[in-house]
Amino acid sequence: MTEEIKQEKTEECLTEEIRELLKDISAINANTQRNDDQCVDINFFENPLDPNLLAYCFDVILGFDVRYRIYEKVNYIIDFDYKGTFASARHFKMSYRLSVQKQYRDEIIAVFEKVHLLLEQLFTLIGEQALRNNDFSMKNESCDYFSKLKFYENRIENLVCRKKTIEEKCRGKYDITEIDGKYKCMRMKGSDYLIALGSEITYDIEAYIDTFFSALEHVLTLLYPFTDNFSAGKSYYSNCIRNTKWHWEKKIQDVCGSSMPDEITSALRRIKEVYRNHNTHGGFSREMMAYVQIPNFGRFPMYVGKEYLRGFVDGCLDTISYEMYCDAKKVFSEFWDILNTVYEIPMLFVRSGLPISVDTERYTKNIDSVEQAKWLIEKMWFDIDNQSNMDW
Repeated sequence: MTEEIKQEKTEECLTEEIRELLKDISAINANTQRNDDQCVDINFFENPLDPNLLAYCFDVILGFDVRYRIYEKVNYIIDFDYKGTFASARHFKMSYRLSVQKQYRDEIIAVFEKVHLLLEQLFTLIGEQALRNNDFSMKNESCDYFSKLKFYENRIENLVCRKKTIEEKCRGKYDITEIDGKYKCMRMKGSDYLIALGSEITYDIEAYIDTFFSALEHVLTLLYPFTDNFSAGKSYYSNCIRNTKWHWEKKIQDVCGSSMPDEITSALRRIKEVYRNHNTHGGFSREMMAYVQIPNFGRFPMYVGKEYLRGFVDGCLDTISYEMYCDAKKVFSEFWDILNTVYEIPMLFVRSGLPISVDTERYTKNIDSVEQAKWLIEKMWFDIDNQSNMDW
């Protein structure tokens, strides 16, 4: 059997395929027939191509002279010839529609569906090259992470206060219940609710710790291109972001170097290995507890840890508690304080929520003060809102 050799398509090949699909679209000419009575609209939901993709096809693929922001609240109006008939694509602030002759409505939708598939292949191909050349921006979700951390802190501390208040009110008070009319059971009032409340606090602390380490890796990944250690000559995506060996501790080392005290890194390592990994990896991580068989003794609980919890359980518990949360919160706060101090201006951009380009010069060029950085952040958000809302 002859094996078929799959040949990868090039950017030029895909562009030509799209152009071939759109061959019936051309510029308006003297022979273009216009019949408004037979014209129908294809709305946003029916059109396979969104406003930007459609404009790309006309502008880049077909070579139309597409003008943008032509009027107030109007992005573009593209009049064109489709099989000898008049058609138009219009993108306004409140609407996006494609007007064609009724007889060609379903046909052009089918063509655009095929174009959409090829555009995805084309953009993927271009995108792969952009990733290799560090020509991309990273989605910045730091605001959500910091908001979530604050949410858990408030929630945990409020729940602990509520638990203490209920315990104080119920102290010395008991419920007596009868079982089968023969036995009496005495329990402290509110004990069921307090147990449930304690579990809720534990789950929130686990989520808080897990969120912190996700936030740590996210922020350090955004921050690294601002540092002197970053090499613009290597693909950030291939060598770092997709590199599984570029773990959280390596990120701290690369970003912070000697500015991050060893005691902070060690404290973070212990919190992660003892309190996070067990929960995150379903209990069977490198820090798992195993009941090992001891000859002539029986099965004995021991921790098999990478660094912590190695050996006897005594003196090295992994129990979640409010006291443990307070210690962890203090370490986390010191970590963020160091980043905010060492990288004062870059952290302003990270905390702003702006997409972070790997080419950070666009943020830092001619920025010499915190005030200048804040002004630039406001200006960039203004431009983004202006563009998305068509407020020009």
